[in-house]
Amino acid sequence: MNKEINYLIEYLAKSKNLVDSNLYALILSFFRINTIYTPSKYEIKTLKLLAKNAKIDFPMNFEDGLTKLDELLEVNIDSKIKKAKEQLLDTIISTNFKKSKENLDKVETSIYKCLTSYIYGLTRSLELFYVYTKNDLKEPELFIEFSNDIHEKLIEIIFNEEEKKLLSDKLKEIMGVYMSIYARYLYI
Repeated sequence: MNKEINYLIEYLAKSKNLVDSNLYALILSFFRINTIYTPSKYEIKTLKLLAKNAKIDFPMNFEDGLTKLDELLEVNIDSKIKKAKEQLLDTIISTNFKKSKENLDKVETSIYKCLTSYIYGLTRSLELFYVYTKNDLKEPELFIEFSNDIHEKLIEIIFNEEEKKLLSDKLKEIMGVYMSIYARYLYI
C-alpha cells in the first residue's frame, strides 16, 4: 500500500472541514473495523511531521489533500475502471439532465450538484476500497457491505428528506452499477 495514500486519507479524515472530512472518517472507520487499514492515533500535526521525515509531500490544506489523493488514485486505479466510470457518469448526466449544466434552473442545479456529489463520494470510496484491497483481496460480501454503508451515509449527508424519498431507489441502482465496475476488476 502506498504510504502517501495512508497519510492523505488520515489527514482528510482528521481535518477540521467537518462536512467533507466526514466521508473520509467513515471510510477509515469501516476500514479499521474490518481490518483493511488501521489508522494511526496521531493528530494532523504529528502526521505532518512523520510525512516530512518520510519525505512524503504533505498537503497544505484540505483541497490540496483532495488533489493529491486524486493524483495518487489516478495512478493506482486500472485504466479500464476509469474509462467505465467516466462513461457511466456521462450517461447518468445526459439521461437525467436534457439541458446543459449552465441552462439548468435553480431546482435542477441543486439536484445536479447533489447527484454529482453523491457519485463523487461513492466512486472515491469504491476507489479507496479497491486500492486497499486489490493486493489483499477481501470477501465480496465485505465489498457489498462497504458499498451499502457508504451509500446510506452519503444519502444522509447530501440529500434532504424530500430528495431522499424521490431518489433513494435510483441512487441504489446507480450504486449497484458502480459496484459492478469495481467488482469486475477486484473479483474476476
